[in-house]
Amino acid sequence: MDNVAIIGTGYVGLATGACLSHLGHSVVCLDIDAEKIRMLGSGQIPIVEEGLQELVHEGLKSDRLRFTTDLNEALGSARIVFLCLPTPQGDDGSADLSYVIEAVGSMRGILPTDCVLVNKSTVPVGTAVHI
Repeated sequence: MDNVAIIGTGYVGLATGACLSHLGHSVVCLDIDAEKIRMLGSGQIPIVEEGLQELVHEGLKSDRLRFTTDLNEALGSARIVFLCLPTPQGDDGSADLSYVIEAVGSMRGILPTDCVLVNKSTVPVGTAVHI
């Protein structure tokens, strides 16, 4: 199984990380919100989704699911990195890519060269080329 990093622990990131750990992958979920990471690490789930709490608890107990605010820890041995970041809609309907752009910028020099970067954030066509 692979080492996976999930960037963002909102609805998409937390569910993705919990499910991948359930499948046997070693998953580290990263977020900039230290209080949220503390809560998740202790098994407190801020999202209501049937079965999610059980999957997170299983992942924590098996040590296949961890939570951190440390980018180096999250990316250190990652073979696959999922971007699960918010892209709020602006008044003109465009997606605000600032969270995605900031995250990718902070990964430069840390991201292992042989890993796969997966963008699960809702972004417009052409974002991959821009990144």
